[in-house]
Amino acid sequence: MNENIAKNLYKNALGELAVKYLESLEPQEIRPLAESEAVKLIAEIQGILNDETLEDPECFRRIDAIVDAFHARGIPTDRHDW
Repeated sequence: MNENIAKNLYKNALGELAVKYLESLEPQEIRPLAESEAVKLIAEIQGILNDETLEDPECFRRIDAIVDAFHARGIPTDRHDW
């Protein structure tokens, strides 16, 4: 079987399992999990913005690092995709 096909089938199967699990939880159980990840992302963005090693006048490296932080969490961005 083609490796890409197998990966996509695994992703779909795992996604379905994740959705079934999340559906078994009450909203009050899901909210803290999502908020915890959001707080981690905000803290990471703050760290990137405060990182003195990412000096460039246009802040390209900082923006790139922030976009990478979003992508690492499966959050796509339309403005910065390559």
